[in-house]
Amino acid sequence: MVKFLLPIYALSLGLSAMLLFWVQLMVAKMLLPLLGGAPAVWNTCLFFFQALLLLGYGYSDWSTQRFCLKNQVWLQGLVLLIPLGVLPLKIAVDWLPPVDANPIPWVLAVLLLGVGVPFFALSTLAPLLQAWFSSTSHPQAQDPYFLYGASNFGSLMGLLGYPLVLEPHLTLTQQNQLWAGLYGCLVLLVGVCGGGAMSSQLGEERTDRDDPQETETSQGSYLLAVSGQALTSLRMGKALQLQLRWVMLAFIPASWLLSVTTYITTDIAAIPLFWAIPLSLYLVTFIVSFARPQATLPKLITGAFPLAGVVLVMLLLLKVTQPLGLVLSLHLIVFTIAASLFHQKLAQSRPDPAYLTRFYLAIALGGMLGGLVNSLIAPLVFTTVLEYPWIIVVSLLLLPDLELGTVLRLTWPLGMGLLLGCLLIGLNVQIAQQSAWGFLMAFGLLIGLAWIWGLKKWRIGLGLVLVGLLGQFSLSSLGGVLATERSFFGVYQVLADPDTGVHSLIHGTTVHGRQNMTPGQTQVPLTYFTPTGPIGQVFTALGDRLNNVAILGLGVGTLMSYAQPGQAWSFYEIDPLVVSLAQTPQYFTYLTSAMTKPQITLGDGRLSLAQAPDHSLDLLVMDAFSSDAIPIHLITQEALELYFTKLTPTGLVAINITNRFLDLEPVIAALSKRLNLFSVIQWDQEISQGELQAGKTPSRWVLLTKDTENLADLRADPRWEKLTGNLQISAWTDDFSQLLPLIRPLR
Repeated sequence: MVKFLLPIYALSLGLSAMLLFWVQLMVAKMLLPLLGGAPAVWNTCLFFFQALLLLGYGYSDWSTQRFCLKNQVWLQGLVLLIPLGVLPLKIAVDWLPPVDANPIPWVLAVLLLGVGVPFFALSTLAPLLQAWFSSTSHPQAQDPYFLYGASNFGSLMGLLGYPLVLEPHLTLTQQNQLWAGLYGCLVLLVGVCGGGAMSSQLGEERTDRDDPQETETSQGSYLLAVSGQALTSLRMGKALQLQLRWVMLAFIPASWLLSVTTYITTDIAAIPLFWAIPLSLYLVTFIVSFARPQATLPKLITGAFPLAGVVLVMLLLLKVTQPLGLVLSLHLIVFTIAASLFHQKLAQSRPDPAYLTRFYLAIALGGMLGGLVNSLIAPLVFTTVLEYPWIIVVSLLLLPDLELGTVLRLTWPLGMGLLLGCLLIGLNVQIAQQSAWGFLMAFGLLIGLAWIWGLKKWRIGLGLVLVGLLGQFSLSSLGGVLATERSFFGVYQVLADPDTGVHSLIHGTTVHGRQNMTPGQTQVPLTYFTPTGPIGQVFTALGDRLNNVAILGLGVGTLMSYAQPGQAWSFYEIDPLVVSLAQTPQYFTYLTSAMTKPQITLGDGRLSLAQAPDHSLDLLVMDAFSSDAIPIHLITQEALELYFTKLTPTGLVAINITNRFLDLEPVIAALSKRLNLFSVIQWDQEISQGELQAGKTPSRWVLLTKDTENLADLRADPRWEKLTGNLQISAWTDDFSQLLPLIRPLR
């Protein structure tokens, strides 16, 4: 029986971890559409699951300290059986998020009610099963930490298997049912693990082990035994210090993971499913670090990490995002090295199995704190993704056991790189402000640098230099920036071009709208909405027949330039900050100076539109962006069916599918065919130099209607073609969608 314990335990740990990740992805997919697909939604979900994981690990620690093995097994059986009564999972999708408040509490409440009980049960297993295994007579039971690699491998399989295998072939309902079935199998496996542990336990728990043991002292303190890979013993006075070290070693990579994910998906490239890449790398570093024998990074790589970290900070300060492939690779490589360094130190400081559950509790606490800082605190404190450079600085300051000789050898290249960076930043500030402040700041920083770099305490010097550079972060982008604001949905900037008088609203890397503030030009529509573009042609052809127009997505309100007296215009916008910026006359005036006053409804576009009167709209324009990705729930079969109940019999739906990373044409074509709609498409990409200078940008639009006569004028225009699409792509529904086949190759 003993020889079969290891594969059974490994399978149980892998399956439990896979189910943990699977449920996170499945539930996030249910929630993301309701909140417009903001990156912060994923961070909030991740924080919730990390917090619940902490509770599960806390329960495991409490259970192993309070009960004998037999009672632990029986109690755990009860914990695992309770969720069977609430399966399959149910998410309260009809409970709408608040429209005028931060939706984070709503997300947390929905998650707690929907998946809290089964997720908590699963989260108790990783430390508990390893603790049970350590009590058996198996030859490898004295050091069970290698099983953590099996757990993280299961997480990796859940992470990659979901978008590659499950999502393309199963609906959400089918995924939910399969998840419930596998959970039942896991309950049986854990029962086998518990029974095997009880039958093979060696007398009293670990009393005959040759490893270090717990010893009372006259002062009431005790020795905290740790494995041979770490320290031999710690007195109680240092036990807290060791546990805090575990927390910090787990916190840094977790916070870096969320920071680099948010930064890349908002400021570099809003690539769908990209978050899976850094998360996969994070899990791989855990697997490798806890493997036996442990793999370590070459000294050349670890020695070069400070230089790489400084270079990365400089790229952030200078806002370098091109060439795309090189920049993405650098961010991911440096993150992987950092995660490996901290996870290796974490694995090397693992304690004796008697304190295994406390060790994993500290890891869970560090991960939860990383989620707390990045998901909840950073959006309130910072107006940009400033948490990313700060976590790099913190990691460099706290980098464990870096050899001083290596750092000293890197002093010259580090110093030269920092000097160059200071000069560049100072030059940017000086040009932007047309003053000498930039050069004065840079010059003062250089003097301080020359003194700081001579200090023996290299970490203090490095930290002060980097903090000084971060102090220039906002100054380096003052020129032309009218406003920088951050909401739950991302970072927005209002930029002004002094040469052309054009104001732009930027969300990450996405332009949400532009307006020429030069007198006499303020009502000229720009970007995707110019009169010669596809949507301009629609308003030209249908202008006199339009009485009621609705738009999903406000932007800066550019389409109001087509409004005529007597028409009713309605906007549906999910982010209150966008409404505030668009209605500020110092930034944009499309809304405030329009011929008719529009009605603006805050909230999810589809859910809010459901409250509109039936058969009242003549035109529905869909321009709801979230970092260049249309929320999935706006282009499902159920969504289009709703839209046409709100349109008049001759009504028209216009969808802006302009997207750098997703080809949405096949999905719209499949929906059009399933619903028996007439559809045309125009890809307006041949833009003259004069049009580019005037503010026009390439765009791609699809028109859908039930009335062929409504498209007669436009179908006669050779620029409009019949929508065909890829017949191999299935129509999306609320229960089934897949992004992977639609992702364009990176260019």
